[in-house]
Amino acid sequence: MKAFTHILQIFLASLFLSVPALAHQTGNSYLVITESNGRLQVEIDFIVRDLGNLLQAPTLSDAPAPPPAPTPVSAPTPTPEQLQAMQPAIAQVIQASLEVQLNEQTQPLEFVSQSVVLHNDGLYVRQRFTGPGVASPLKFVVVRYGFFNQNDKLGRAFFKLQLGNDELSSVFDSSTQIQRFVLGESKRWSTIGLFTQEGAWHIWGGPDHLLFLLTLLLPGLMLLHRATSTDTGTDSNGAKTAALFALKVITAFTLAHSITLLASVLDVITLPSRWIESAIALSIMLSAALNLQTRIQWSQWKLAFIFGLIHGMGFANGLRDLGLSRTYFIETLLAFNVGVELGQIAAVAAVGIPVILLAKKARTKQLVMTYGSWGVLLVSSLWLVQRLMD
Repeated sequence: MKAFTHILQIFLASLFLSVPALAHQTGNSYLVITESNGRLQVEIDFIVRDLGNLLQAPTLSDAPAPPPAPTPVSAPTPTPEQLQAMQPAIAQVIQASLEVQLNEQTQPLEFVSQSVVLHNDGLYVRQRFTGPGVASPLKFVVVRYGFFNQNDKLGRAFFKLQLGNDELSSVFDSSTQIQRFVLGESKRWSTIGLFTQEGAWHIWGGPDHLLFLLTLLLPGLMLLHRATSTDTGTDSNGAKTAALFALKVITAFTLAHSITLLASVLDVITLPSRWIESAIALSIMLSAALNLQTRIQWSQWKLAFIFGLIHGMGFANGLRDLGLSRTYFIETLLAFNVGVELGQIAAVAAVGIPVILLAKKARTKQLVMTYGSWGVLLVSSLWLVQRLMD
């Protein structure tokens, strides 16, 4: 019993200390390849806070790395003048580290313009390049994306290609820096598979959504013991009651976030990302606070539905970043949502099963409920402050 309590305290302390790393995803970039007036067009976005890493990224060739930017990149938000001064260095790194081949022919990229754009997670620098004329028929495209350093600080790159009648999406990371795309073939199932995978990754990569769901499920631990006559385990009635409790909570959360996910993607609901992310943190705080008191009695599945409406708008932000396929709009929307559900189920199983096996006594369950809720309350409070000040 004491050993379990000690382990729980260590876990909560570790979670609290790692909050800054968990609160936000870092280092995403965006690469779009299109055709305009018969010429290749390349558009690439890097988040401003990663520009220092970008300028130190290894190149695909053996040429020496470009000189460092003439202005400091450590400032939280570089001025427009600083970003403009960094433009030649950024363009040089992109031209050396990004390679696009059409029908086995490497396409030279010529710098066109630089601008600043806003994504859900912050300010980005966007550079545009143009290439030679696109040959017809175009059979395949090879992209080499070389912006991952040893620590993978630049995270992943969301890729979208639109050439002729072909439209496809992919994701580059440190293990898939070179990808080959065959054009003119059916992309339906590969696109659906990608969006399902990204939905699962999004729920695992966004600890706030998982923490909210697990917080709502914590009271279900007490139901496991409620129907037991001894203090040594649980009976089948208690297990069935707890399982029904979990099913109601997960179903309500799924239904709610599916509604606002669809509404947000279709632009029926449009709210600033800062409001949504702050509201998500607040929903976690309130859920944890309700677990720590007995005066106010709320149905957990109703809370899951009400707050799930907010979380659905957060899921929509992640889906917008990936970019819905115009060709397979409905399929990719459903696939992303299915991926989210699969990620939820996996997370609940990964956390819930060990806790149930270890916490067999009512006293132990109460400790998990209390310590867990306090830990979640502290973490979500810090998230709320961070997001309001961001």
